[in-house]
Amino acid sequence: MEIIELDPADGDLVSGAFEVQRAAHAADGPENPAPHAGNFAKGLVNPPPDEDEAYFVAVEDGTVVGYLYIGLPNRSNLHFGWAYLIVHPEHRRRGVGTALLDHFLAYARARGRTEVTLDTHMTWEDGVERDKAGQLFLEKHGFKLALTVINRRCAVDALDPETERDLLAKARAAAGDEYEIISWIGRTPEELVETMARIDSTILAEVPLGDLELEPETIDAEIKNARADRNAAMGVTPIQTVARHRASGEVVANTAVFTYDDDAYTDAFQGITIVDPAHRGHRLGLLLKLVNLALVRENRPGVAHIWTDNADVNAPMIDINVVLGYEIVDAGGEFQIKL
Repeated sequence: MEIIELDPADGDLVSGAFEVQRAAHAADGPENPAPHAGNFAKGLVNPPPDEDEAYFVAVEDGTVVGYLYIGLPNRSNLHFGWAYLIVHPEHRRRGVGTALLDHFLAYARARGRTEVTLDTHMTWEDGVERDKAGQLFLEKHGFKLALTVINRRCAVDALDPETERDLLAKARAAAGDEYEIISWIGRTPEELVETMARIDSTILAEVPLGDLELEPETIDAEIKNARADRNAAMGVTPIQTVARHRASGEVVANTAVFTYDDDAYTDAFQGITIVDPAHRGHRLGLLLKLVNLALVRENRPGVAHIWTDNADVNAPMIDINVVLGYEIVDAGGEFQIKL
């Protein structure tokens, strides 16, 4: 077996890497959103502007048997790195995972990273029971659980129309007239880029991070626009709703659902919903998510479910999601090791 860097121009290796993901999804979490071949291939040639990425495959007798993605922040949190490590179900317990893990750790060390993470499926409450093999593998190699996120799924029509209208009316009443609700599809309107960059910069300071040692990152207009360019190149369309404080003109709450430009793909993905601490208590989070849900149904009629994950301790957002009809599927454990 050899580990080689994945060349995006090598169609056979790209197909092999995707097949590993497809087979692992079928074996480990078939209830979760399936990997998307087009999105995967486009991601290889459209890296995010604020991360350095590397892709490797484990090849045995000409067959791709494992896949490793490495992400390293390149603007802030330069001590940190993460990876996705997947071994084809038919080639497990043969040392492939350990070889890929060793490759990841050596790669991260060589680039000065001192804290790295890998994640794996976990069972949560009455959700789907998940195999503990991934967790045991990481613990065997010295990783410790740093953050648990709960994966939930919501049908876009989970609420009956009357209940949804009632929730929306009450949320609008709680928000009052202090806020202008603005929605769009695709790129952020140019006049909102600066204020959106400001609120995006608060995310790591506001969301629960467990034992992860991450500092808030500064998002500027250049990064904001570069991320929009990448979404367009990858066929990802955000559907977004924000609350702008009328007195200050600043966006103080934000939510977005990310959809694929593929009518046959029935899943969409809830991004971070955040409300400026100074403007909490007005039910802005619920209001924005309800408005945005209607936009998803209207503009992406093929989408059947929206997926979200929240830290297990993020009670306020979990409460909103339960009201909207989100149901537990499983959990993701982010395991950390110090190098």
